Amino acid sequence: MFPLGKLIHSMVAHLDAVTSLAVDPNGLYLMSGSHDCSIRLWNLESKTCIQEFTAHRKKSDESIYDVAFHPSKCYIASAGADALAKVFV
Repeated sequence: MFPLGKLIHSMVAHLDAVTSLAVDPNGLYLMSGSHDCSIRLWNLESKTCIQEFTAHRKKSDESIYDVAFHPSKCYIASAGADALAKVFV
């Protein structure tokens, strides 16, 4: 286990502010959402982006507010400034 507060890795993740992060229930993947309108899926072991997709439209210079993994199924969800909640398989 890592001590709290110790930086173990840093990466440039998006072209605009990162607004949300979520770790999958198994601790293998990190998902990030940003005001650049994209969601990125990261492999935590290799610390690389393995998938990126545009999920929401910008509204007043904002886009994605939150991302989440389903606790037991292969679903992810996002909420955006465009007034949409989306679920992806």
